[in-house]
Amino acid sequence: MIISGVVVASRPEHLSEIRDEVNGLPWAEVHFSDPEGRLVVTLEASDLDESMDRMKTLQAIPLVLSASLAEFCSDGELT
Repeated sequence: MIISGVVVASRPEHLSEIRDEVNGLPWAEVHFSDPEGRLVVTLEASDLDESMDRMKTLQAIPLVLSASLAEFCSDGELT
């Protein structure tokens, strides 16, 4: 399993809308947000390819300006 920490950026007026959409994903959770429009999100994935696909899903959410990997950890070897 891979756990990734991601910083998602949006305009402040869209923050609650994006937070709700991210929290609606079964493999993502918002842990923090700030008034400037940034969210700290964790993603769970079974492998590196799935992790990258999930990052792309976050980046494709309407009104998301960016989603950047901050940290990740794996419970096994990466292939």
